[in-house]
Amino acid sequence: MKTVIIGSGVAATVVIETLLANNRHAEIVVLEAGSRVTTKDFGLWENYLVTGGLPYDNARDANYPQRDDPGENQNAGATEVPLRGARLFAYGGTTLHWGGWAFRMKPEDFLLQHNTGESIDWPFGYAELEEFYCQAEHHLAVSGDSKDAVVPRTREFPFAAFPFTLEDKIYADAFDKLGIGYGQLPIARRGVSEVPSRHAPCQTTGTCKYCPFGARYVASNYLDDLIEWNDFPGLEIRTGTPVLAIETGTKRQASAVVYYDKASGDVVRVAADRVIVAAGAIESAKLLLRSKSDDWLDGIGNHNDQVGRYLITHPYFVMTAILPDNKLRLQPELNFPTLVSRHFDSPTEQAAGKFMMVAPPDTPAFSLAAQMQGGADRAKIDQNLAGPNKVTIQGMVEVFGRSTNTVRNMGALNKVGLPMTTVSFAQDGAFNGRMLTIEKKVSEIFAAMGAKLDGAYTVSWRADHAASTCRMSEDEKVGVVDANLKVHGTDNVYVISNAVMPNLGSVNPTLTLAALAYRLGDHLVRTGP
Repeated sequence: MKTVIIGSGVAATVVIETLLANNRHAEIVVLEAGSRVTTKDFGLWENYLVTGGLPYDNARDANYPQRDDPGENQNAGATEVPLRGARLFAYGGTTLHWGGWAFRMKPEDFLLQHNTGESIDWPFGYAELEEFYCQAEHHLAVSGDSKDAVVPRTREFPFAAFPFTLEDKIYADAFDKLGIGYGQLPIARRGVSEVPSRHAPCQTTGTCKYCPFGARYVASNYLDDLIEWNDFPGLEIRTGTPVLAIETGTKRQASAVVYYDKASGDVVRVAADRVIVAAGAIESAKLLLRSKSDDWLDGIGNHNDQVGRYLITHPYFVMTAILPDNKLRLQPELNFPTLVSRHFDSPTEQAAGKFMMVAPPDTPAFSLAAQMQGGADRAKIDQNLAGPNKVTIQGMVEVFGRSTNTVRNMGALNKVGLPMTTVSFAQDGAFNGRMLTIEKKVSEIFAAMGAKLDGAYTVSWRADHAASTCRMSEDEKVGVVDANLKVHGTDNVYVISNAVMPNLGSVNPTLTLAALAYRLGDHLVRTGP
């Protein structure tokens, strides 16, 4: 059986791992629209350290861009949902630039409609996904506090939690005063553990958006390990291959995938016994929509006009306050947060929209690297460090799917060779009121620190966590894929991306996506030939 997988991020990587663990001769072709980004390179890391420039910010080869260009895509709704910066077109997908936050969703998140009347419930509950969450945490090499009871678990994290920093104490003291719960943020960076690994443990360089050691999980590093360290003769990864459409031989059977080969300029058809779409929430939906035939006039899986609808993401808020001084001269020790509060990520907040909060790694708002890059001398740096300083609380808010919030294909192609995207999105009328409630709660936290909210806060709707555009459903009239992620009305087309999640709760979806990928891999192994 030949399996064609579209995309090369964490979901694709987990499915590949599972299929090859069952059969090392499995025939798998991976099609990635983007190009390769060099990882674990000290030269690129040194450039990032000095200039702040990341290797995918300005692709060396203009023929292989890795971000959406300014001016590409179209926002047709009342609320702008930017795509630039939210995703990468590259081997390894968005794991090349993610923060590594690795949260489990909570049991109530799987019962959103039952609890609140919003959206739809998942076809299964937290308990069924828990064993796959454990596998995902080990695959991603998550460092976390195994004693934290915020969610039920049956296995410990593979790596110990990173300790709180001195900066965190400001927040912890305020949370303690107010009776707000908090804990250590689980993050996909290898810490201290007895678990063997080919990758180096985190060296806490403070420059973690480009890790010179490979301590942060990146899917392409894992795929490279599969190729280098194992004998998998049937595994082939093709980059620079934007997929144009999925072809069907009959209504229920996909027969081939058609892509454009950027290197040769040819349109290539690759036969497929099974197709797995792992191209992210936006591109996965767009691919199904443009895969039309006499049997699927509006695109595969779209008889009920569900593909590309119910778009959600996480509004990301940033609120700052001013402390009168920084006598302890606290400055960022890491380039990632270590303290998180999921206190308001709770059943009591679910109907209004849960939210979570982190103490970000740039508070107080002083970055030694940024000061040095800006040319400040020692006296200026010391003055800035010891004087009045900002503290920041950042967080994400849960919003609910609406059928009118959509993604669609545009006619024009981007430089990667994929159709640009039309996003139609409008925030709910109640959202601004929800943010006023959150602002009040955050202001109380700042007051407990002896600080005062500094002017207006910002909210970003950028599509970093875009989801729900091919959502799971028991009833094909209200969703696109079934509980096993197979597209309704087909026998061999699957979707594994954030697109299948009916809702997100208030936390990053990557760990949940990896768990779903393990569940899909398990299903394919059990039911396949």
